Amino acid sequence: MKRFLLVEDEKIMAKNIAFFLEREGYLVEIAYDGEEALVRFAENKYDLILLDWTLPKKDGLEVCKQIRKESTIPIIMITAKGEIYDKVIGLELGADDYIVKPFDQRELLARVHVLLRRQESNLEGRMISPESTIHFEDIILDREKLLIIYMNETIALTSNEYKLMEILIKKPYNVYSREYLYEAVWGGMLMYNERTVDVTISRLRKKITDLTGKKYFYSIRGMGYSLGERL
Repeated sequence: MKRFLLVEDEKIMAKNIAFFLEREGYLVEIAYDGEEALVRFAENKYDLILLDWTLPKKDGLEVCKQIRKESTIPIIMITAKGEIYDKVIGLELGADDYIVKPFDQRELLARVHVLLRRQESNLEGRMISPESTIHFEDIILDREKLLIIYMNETIALTSNEYKLMEILIKKPYNVYSREYLYEAVWGGMLMYNERTVDVTISRLRKKITDLTGKKYFYSIRGMGYSLGERL
């Protein structure tokens, strides 16, 4: 049975969401503030986190940031903030999806299903693949651990970062449009906004540059992105 951590300080809402998801066959544990969420996460194994933006003690963004330092677990931000700028902040810190209150519980369930299917697909792909790593120049993408490796140093990727990186590294120098990358990585989860792709590329670029000191991503004006400079 899949086990979720729901982090929501509005107790009635939290219990309603938990009750709904439990009827769908999931086990749901509730944390009512950010500090409790981090304690529970450290002590237990979860398959997905539903994380409210505004929380006592530590807000959802800080919780997301802390979790992303050590885990690629799927995270859905639940918040009343609906502006594109707020969505971008959540995505920059590693959230996989974003849903705005008030929302229909069936919509939340659909987003949960998409993330779980993607996670399972990634795991199955890594299990059946004869190669556990993909190489490009001096960097290595580790499919088993969702890591980028360079000169024996590593940096962890979120599930979206990994999937995006895998697309680009398999065919370096190819140029991919934002629309193609969005469809391949996010599917129908979010209303399309090119900033979603831009933010994830920016996050990947920073991680790889911090790790290697080199530039690997290139933006081609009016076309999209490539890994490796076009020849």
